[in-house]
Amino acid sequence: MNIELLKENLEQLKKRPNSSKGTIDQIENWLIGSHILQRLRINPYYVAGDTVKNIKRITSEFLHGVKAGTFDLHWDIHCPHCNMITEEFKDLAGASEISFCPMCDREFNIDLLDRVEVTFSLNKEIEDPKLRPVCAPPPVIQNKLQLVTPLCCTESEVVTLEKGRYRYCCPLTLAKGILKVEGEPTEDIQEIKLTQLDGTNFDKKELVVRPGKVKIELTNQGHNLSGLILHLDELPDELTLEQLPLRLSGIQLLHHSDYKRLFGEQALSERERVKIRAITIMFTDITSSTRMYETLGDTKAYNIVRDHFEIFFESIELCGGKVIKTIGDAVMASFVSNEQAIAAAAAAAASFRKYNSNRPQPEWIRVKIGIHRGMALLVNLNNAIDYFGSTVNKAARIQNLSKSDEVSFSEEVYADPEFLTALTATGVSEIQKRSEDLKGIQGAQVAYTARINTESVIALSGTPIARSS
Repeated sequence: MNIELLKENLEQLKKRPNSSKGTIDQIENWLIGSHILQRLRINPYYVAGDTVKNIKRITSEFLHGVKAGTFDLHWDIHCPHCNMITEEFKDLAGASEISFCPMCDREFNIDLLDRVEVTFSLNKEIEDPKLRPVCAPPPVIQNKLQLVTPLCCTESEVVTLEKGRYRYCCPLTLAKGILKVEGEPTEDIQEIKLTQLDGTNFDKKELVVRPGKVKIELTNQGHNLSGLILHLDELPDELTLEQLPLRLSGIQLLHHSDYKRLFGEQALSERERVKIRAITIMFTDITSSTRMYETLGDTKAYNIVRDHFEIFFESIELCGGKVIKTIGDAVMASFVSNEQAIAAAAAAAASFRKYNSNRPQPEWIRVKIGIHRGMALLVNLNNAIDYFGSTVNKAARIQNLSKSDEVSFSEEVYADPEFLTALTATGVSEIQKRSEDLKGIQGAQVAYTARINTESVIALSGTPIARSS
């Protein structure tokens, strides 16, 4: 690592208006104290350490560093079974729907929420380790052994193994093999000698030992750095987020305000779509806008509608959301969480109340809001990010259940305890449960409608309940 060039680049980042010099110092200290394997893919949460609340600012400084050429940005795709990085795309245009894990020999669908992690690395002018990215297996996989071996070196370790079938692999070179532990236990220390050859193979692809102590020795003859991980061959059908370390997901990055400002022009390729297991969609609309145009005239009414857009856009971004598009007088937005969506609704309600207090009643802005959460497909529509699927349709239909100054939400949203906590914090006069037939959706749908008490949520316009990381 060229520390002198790194320091020079970071000093330039500090000269940017509104930069966080303390955060840049924190990044520098972490980098200088880190191991080469950690720097292959820098997880902002690891840099944050005990200051996780600062994760948004840390990510911001990395993003500005990418724009300035200090860092590179990676969208890493993880296998849902072993968590290995199977491939990456440099920007959204390179995203695809399906990936393949060579370690598991399994194909899987890419998910921007669960399977795509956003990481950073030092620009190659500062450091070029010439190694593929790796990540440690999660604890649930029950890792038995881990060796790291430089070129032309040998490393070894003794491990006690019970009967079973184990997998040994090198995530740096993709070499792999199977170790069977069978037969009667022995008290002798058995020896296994493996050699990492040039290419993607160990010299032995299948080994058999008896239960007991085993000395495993790895010699690296073919790579700058090689390694060996040993774990049970049985892998989870699907790793959950709770089983994985904290990481910045692809969908979180899309909602990060600085990413939108710095890289907002990036979109998927027109032929690709990417699944998102869960996303919160909000639709808003002005009530009685037709009457407003008839009463006030086109010019005045148009200006009021523009004011309405500005208020919603500000509230949505403040609370970690992303404006997807406007449709007439309506706004469509997405959020990483339900609580962010209700925080944005509350912030907007407070702003509209303040706006209306200075105007005659015919010029009041009255809105209705709908919120739903579910699976959606991220697509390219007119060279911009958009969502497609039944979740989007249902959110739009739920918005139609609301009247002026009301927010309606689906049963999926209502079932989220964090949403209910956030909803209570906004102040609601009552929550009405209803069963409605929604156009284009089969069967009666349970939904809830609440009226936000705008007098109790004015403070939320400055301090949203939840922000995207």
